[in-house]
Order: sequence, then structure tokens, then C-alpha cells
Amino acid sequence: MDSLKQQAVDYTLGILPKEEALLFEALVEEDDDAQKHLTDAQDGFAKLSLTAPPSQLGAELRQRVLEQAQPQRDLNPFLESRDICTLRDNFTAFDHRYSGGGVTADISDLSNKSVTSNIEKNYESLIHLLPLVSGDSRAAAGDFSDLQNFLRSHGSYNDLINKTLQHNWSGESQTSRSVLRTTLATLPSLSFFSDRLRDFQPSVADTRRLFYLCRDQLKIMRASFSDLDPSKLVDDEKLRLHGAGLLRSKWWGAEHAYFSSNGKVKCGHFFDGPITERCVEFAEYDANMYCLANLLSPRSSDGEFHFELLKDAVPGCTLAVASAKMSDHHFSTLSAIIDRVALPSNQFTQDQFLWDLIEDSMTQGHQCTSTKELREQKAYGYSRIGSCTYLWFAWPAIPNTQDGADAVTGNPLL
Repeated sequence: MDSLKQQAVDYTLGILPKEEALLFEALVEEDDDAQKHLTDAQDGFAKLSLTAPPSQLGAELRQRVLEQAQPQRDLNPFLESRDICTLRDNFTAFDHRYSGGGVTADISDLSNKSVTSNIEKNYESLIHLLPLVSGDSRAAAGDFSDLQNFLRSHGSYNDLINKTLQHNWSGESQTSRSVLRTTLATLPSLSFFSDRLRDFQPSVADTRRLFYLCRDQLKIMRASFSDLDPSKLVDDEKLRLHGAGLLRSKWWGAEHAYFSSNGKVKCGHFFDGPITERCVEFAEYDANMYCLANLLSPRSSDGEFHFELLKDAVPGCTLAVASAKMSDHHFSTLSAIIDRVALPSNQFTQDQFLWDLIEDSMTQGHQCTSTKELREQKAYGYSRIGSCTYLWFAWPAIPNTQDGADAVTGNPLL
């Protein structure tokens, strides 16, 4: 096929790489042959669509398309704030960047055998659940019988959360942090959607969300406990680039839940390119994103929160930004948690654990044991601009050239 014609077809399909797409768009403005090939490709696909039976646009897909058409949020006030300027002044790239694996413990080191047993049973349950919600499952095609039968034969995953949290976890040892990461990052939302699919009218959208949560939870569990599934952990530790698009695809327009509260996720700018080098690093990054979501979603004043993933806003790092409109009361409780101010009760202990997990990850990623130093450098933190509260963390960026790695940039339904 003629090269220009192939470019037009690939551009229409949306699979032409970004840089080539920009060049092709410029060519279309001045080249008659390029214009003709693009018109022919668009007409051809339009005619092809007429051969398919008519189908009503699903409500969720319609909503996602409308959300994508909305203008991007203005992040300049945040990016030009004193905190981010401090981060720019202090952040320096590392000769050898952290690529995950430093937040692991051995499950055999847990002294409480009932907690050990519950974690192992939960992992095995999720291993069986994953194929029931994957892209080629019956549930993904709208037949929920197998999925509901499985979920109804098991107790709620929330029972495991409650049993685990009834123990006195300080969050100071690596073993405690591994327990808390596997209990508080992904599992509350996973429990919410599995309960809804089991007890209420199921939907393909909830099935897709449960797939992401189940896949992420399994990887976070393996990255947290090195002896939980050693054979699969070996594969997780292989060099394999993970693109920022993987995060956007699962968060864009998604519903997120943290225990009894739930809300919608809005995605703004997500850069194109790799963000982590190994699955164990991606699992840790995932856990940090879930912790941010869990801190914001119960406090959002309009039932939604935003994610942005920026590269080059701070040279040498990627910047994960979560934001939500928030009342003064909710902001004061959140700031008290982050600043470790004494709270009137222990109702926010779990939220303190969420922030502790982010701090622990930052000491690994920035190869620095002093959280005080990292906070002063604004490697992570919070700020308030108007009625909007921002949470962020900076992660060392991957150099532009990577040899010997398989880049994962799409949506692998593993």
C-alpha cells in the first residue's frame, strides 16, 4: 500500500504515533494527495460502519465521550505555586533510579497466623476471580452468571478488611506496612464493586472496573510479600516498561469507592511515555495513586476528583497530581492527618496509614530515609488554591532511551 495512503488509514484508526500524527496533520494542510487519501480513508470507514447492525450508544460510553470533549483544567495556578517551585529547585535526577521492590516483606514473618491465613486465602480467591472478569470472560460480554455464582459462594472481601484492621497495626515496620498496603490501597474499592456485582444488577462497566482492581490488587500483594507467589513475582521483576496510558485507561471516567463513599474520577493531562520500568515498580506506583484517591474521594464536595500525570512540569520527574473541591472542614481534617496534628478521635487512623504508605514509597523512590527532608523539598505534599485541594507526589522519570525492555503502553488484559 502507498505510504501516504497507509498513513491516512492509520491516522483515521487513531494508531499513528503521536509525532507522526502531528507531521501528517501538517502535511494535510498543504498537500492535495494527503487530503485526498485522508478523505478516502474517512469515507471508507464511514461506509464500513453502515454494514453493522444499528446499536444504541451505551449511557456510560456516551458519558465518557462527553467527558473527553470537555476542556482541560487550568493547572497553571498549581504548577506556578510556591510549593511546586520549591520542588523544581530541589529535585535532581538519580544516576540509578529506583525501579521498585524495596517495599517487600515476607509473609512468613507475620506473627499473627490468622492474618497470614486471611491474606493467603484472599490471594487465592482473587487468582480465581481474575479470569471471570478479564476481557475474554462471559461477564465482559454481558453474561454474569459465572461471576455472580463465584461471588455469592464467597463472603465479602470487606470481611477480610475488617478482620485485618481489628489488629493493632503501627505501620512502622515493613511487615506492618505490607499488610496495610494490601488492605487499604485497592481492596476497599474492590470489595465495593464485587459486592455490587454480587447483590445488585450487574453491568459490564462494573465488571471492567473489578478487573482492573483485581489485577492491581494481585500485583500489589506480590510486590508487598516476596514469598506470597514467588514464581509470578519473578515475572513481575523483569524489565518491562509501563506507560502512563495504562493509568489513564483505567482511571478515565471510572467510579472509585473507599468503603462507604464513592465518586467519579476525571482525568486531565496524562503524558505519553513510560513511567515505570518493572511490574513491581508499577504496583507500588499504583498503590500510591489509590492512596491519593482514597484520601480525596470521601472528602470531595461535588462527588468527583481529578487525576493528572505530568512530565517535564518538574524536570527529571513525573508528577502525579490529585485534586478535588473540598469544604474547609474536610480540608482541615486532611491537613491535620498529613501534618500529624492531634485529632479528636481515632476515626482517621486509616487515613493516616494511607499517607504513611505514600511517605514510605517516597523514601524508596527518592533514595532518602528522611521524610522531613523530602517534605521540605516538596517531593510530595498538599496545598489548597481557592476551594480546590491538591495532593501530589514526584517520581523519578525514566530516561528517554531504554534498551532491552518491552514497553507496555496499551491495555493488557492479563
